[in-house]
Amino acid sequence: MNLICGINPVIEALGAGSRHFERLLVAKGVRNRRVSEAMRRASGLGVPLRFEARETLDRMAGGVPHQGLIAVVSAKETQSLESILATARTPGLCLVLDGVEDPRNLGAILRTAEAAGVDGVLLPERHSAGLTETVAKASAGGLEHVRLARVGNLVQTLAALKSRGFWVVGFDAGGSQRWDRVDYRGPVALVLGGEGRGIRRLVREHCDHLASLPLFGHVNSLNVSVAAGIALYEVIRQRGLEPSHVRPIPAKGLHGERQVVGPSPDDSEDDPGAHHHHEPAAPDHDSDLEARPLVLMDDGDEPDWSAPSIRVVRERARGAGPSRLGGRQPKDRRRPPVEAGPAAQTPAGEPPQTGAAPGEGGPRRRRRRGRKRPGQAAVAAPGEGARHDDAPGTGPPPATPTEAAPGAVPPNDQGPRRRRRRRRKR
Repeated sequence: MNLICGINPVIEALGAGSRHFERLLVAKGVRNRRVSEAMRRASGLGVPLRFEARETLDRMAGGVPHQGLIAVVSAKETQSLESILATARTPGLCLVLDGVEDPRNLGAILRTAEAAGVDGVLLPERHSAGLTETVAKASAGGLEHVRLARVGNLVQTLAALKSRGFWVVGFDAGGSQRWDRVDYRGPVALVLGGEGRGIRRLVREHCDHLASLPLFGHVNSLNVSVAAGIALYEVIRQRGLEPSHVRPIPAKGLHGERQVVGPSPDDSEDDPGAHHHHEPAAPDHDSDLEARPLVLMDDGDEPDWSAPSIRVVRERARGAGPSRLGGRQPKDRRRPPVEAGPAAQTPAGEPPQTGAAPGEGGPRRRRRRGRKRPGQAAVAAPGEGARHDDAPGTGPPPATPTEAAPGAVPPNDQGPRRRRRRRRKR
């Protein structure tokens, strides 16, 4: 059973048509636009759809990221060397892999080879990674489009390529030529070795050129997929190939020297600003700015051009006085005097009450903040009597809440102060 895991590989396989799809497995609860696109394409091709739990897909994938989509397909079909060479372009470009056993490296190489337009990739039957789901996932769909051939003997394959006019260029760390000093404009077959040992000895002896990539750091080699990408795009650079399905890259640089083209000598158009004579502007004359004699002013006098000082502006903004700047006006907290009625009069023989009902007594006086000197009695306001904080024995005791008249306000000397504190907290 062959699997294709991942959204992009499955969509590419559905579009390429190189595989036979048995069924398409979708994880339950997946909400993805590209998954919906894959399901739509599979339905159009008559591929059965099955919705499985994500744990089932994880067990089938065996650790390969599947993104909630797995396709059960047939094996990848390979071609013969003769069929690849018969359909190769002119000049031809082939890629020969000698002992690449890492499936991720193989998938990355196939992805780059398909992007570079390689005519075919030649793989040995032994000492090579299989075309598994890991390779399909790493190639991101490139495995479905690239043409593959399985060969038994690489040395005989290189001899067949030479007989067809191909130049064999091997990439090895011990090569004697730079990678950009080799001529790739003719039919070329690039040979890349495995991750550990590189190109084998017999294969290296049958190469026409041995090129190497310069290393400027401490590592002694590059990854085989990276080396394949550098080599393939060096071939594209030397051949000057341009893809047909995207906008071609301009031959000249975009940041070249700009050429400004001016009017021709026989141009009769005149510049209206070239013959315009600017007249000198008349000096502004203001009678208010004429020189005036100096006048000695007193401290209280203000000149005509004076403005309110900063202190005055701040006081007006805080509401200290009338201002046109939007300051608040001070509120008059004094209650209007109300004439005492019959209810406000104290019956004979009873001590006067300190708190009067609203609208029945005179204005309440605030308690002075100053500390009383010892031996000094408080002076009662007219009609109010002595307060309870007078000297002992100088006045009657304060009235209890039960003795107060109905609706009377109990005396509270701390009322105004508490209200002021609340306003400060705001």
